[in-house]
Amino acid sequence: MPENRTLRWAAALAAAVLGAAALVAARGHDARAQDVGETLLLDNDRVMVYEFLFPPGFRGEEHAAAVNEFAYVLDGEFVVVTKGQGTRTVKRGEVEYAAKGTIHASLNETSRPARVLVVMLKGH
Repeated sequence: MPENRTLRWAAALAAAVLGAAALVAARGHDARAQDVGETLLLDNDRVMVYEFLFPPGFRGEEHAAAVNEFAYVLDGEFVVVTKGQGTRTVKRGEVEYAAKGTIHASLNETSRPARVLVVMLKGH
């Protein structure tokens, strides 16, 4: 895959890292991928940085991380379920790391949105 297409694919997958791939029942309605707020903050030859806003009740599909990535919680919290490692709640001010190829899923089990800064390292 050419690098530009790979990076676009990785960016799309970043949403899935935090739960953008699946529909869920949440407080009487479905939280959908299109309900996720997504803002690209930086994109250069070494790194991509996104801010995501995940609605309450959001659940993502299990997937493999496309690149090495860090998720820093700006507000709220989310849960990461990592294959072979279990479940971890990541709260405001905390960081979750997923190495390239790590199989995991993320969800927002709270009644508040989660604002998360995702840093994706290109070429690592």
